[in-house]
Amino acid sequence: MRLALLSPLPPDPSALAHHAAQFRRALNLGGIDVLTPLVGQRPLDNLRAARAWVAERDWRGVDVVHAELAPGQHTVYWVMQALASLPSGPALTATVHAPPGLLAQPLVAPLAGLYHASWLPDWMRQASAGLAAPITRYIDRRLARRLSGVLCAHELGDAGVAQLARRLGLPRERIAVLPLGRHDAPARPLPPLPHKWLCMSGPGQALRPLQDLVTALTALQDRAEGERPDWQLTFAGPTAASCFKAPRHDPLSRLQADPRVRALGDRIAWQLDPEPQDLPALVAAHHVLIQPDRDQPWGLDGTEPGPTSPQAMRELALSIGRPLLVARHKRGFDLSDQAAGATYTAGQAATLVPVLQNLLSEPDGLRAWGQQAQQCASARAAAQMSARYVGFFQQVVASSGRRATK
Repeated sequence: MRLALLSPLPPDPSALAHHAAQFRRALNLGGIDVLTPLVGQRPLDNLRAARAWVAERDWRGVDVVHAELAPGQHTVYWVMQALASLPSGPALTATVHAPPGLLAQPLVAPLAGLYHASWLPDWMRQASAGLAAPITRYIDRRLARRLSGVLCAHELGDAGVAQLARRLGLPRERIAVLPLGRHDAPARPLPPLPHKWLCMSGPGQALRPLQDLVTALTALQDRAEGERPDWQLTFAGPTAASCFKAPRHDPLSRLQADPRVRALGDRIAWQLDPEPQDLPALVAAHHVLIQPDRDQPWGLDGTEPGPTSPQAMRELALSIGRPLLVARHKRGFDLSDQAAGATYTAGQAATLVPVLQNLLSEPDGLRAWGQQAQQCASARAAAQMSARYVGFFQQVVASSGRRATK
């Protein structure tokens, strides 16, 4: 099988390019020949330019064209729109990185111009996206009707997949959740006791979820009735000091001033401004990753969520084999059967206390979580993911009836 991959690739430093490189390696491992026609290509700013670019190339030798669709990837989006208009082109598939939309940005003037005007205040740019939403949804659905399959790069859960299917007007069975994982961060066994928990946050994220976590930890300490609890929680993440642009919120610095945190003493540890290459070792040194905050959205200018964002840390923890303790928001990550751990209600610290108490009082519980997390990590290994991707594309080609003709 021959597949054309439309995506940025290294030496592009973005996480999307890193994901695409891992994706290409997984496909190569499964025997799929991957072409990268956009490498070295200048940006294509509109559908007319994309149609001209597509017309200059012979697509008869390609079985599938797969796109990595994320905010800011206008060239990829326009090329997919141009390919969708071909009467007998290859099968089209896409990975959606910012669901429930494909590109999640306005594309039609004049609202697109307002959205991309970086000198305007954020609220005005967001308002232009809201006004353009019906047109954006229509364009997304027009392209989605030509897609033979859609991949989700992150765990969405049943509710998230159903929302994506409704937004794109696709049948549920055409959408597959196949997160790639982090092949540079292999699974590692749990560290020895005592319990060590990790919570990652940073600029731009809310303070309140961290305060709720401190409330739960304080209640957990009070229930110990003078006994020394056998646990420690590490707050980690970037602060304003490590940011090129001063953030509006620096939750970790503000949390350090909370008297309840000081009262917990050495139960609380800090790992501020960690280097990205140190994150795998930091996660591996803890038993559970606690995530009180919702996923970080993409920036208005297409800026990716950082390596310490909730979704990036979750992928890292699942690849290393660490269970998750996730706050359940109305719209957000759904702890599926593909991940180990538990959930609690966001904004209600009282629902977190019994989960932590049970984790401390029942050693078999942590052991079971650890075993399940290791199984999840094994399922994300390169060989297993390669087989799953090959199966997905074989099914796509078979169901679409479109094959390379030369």
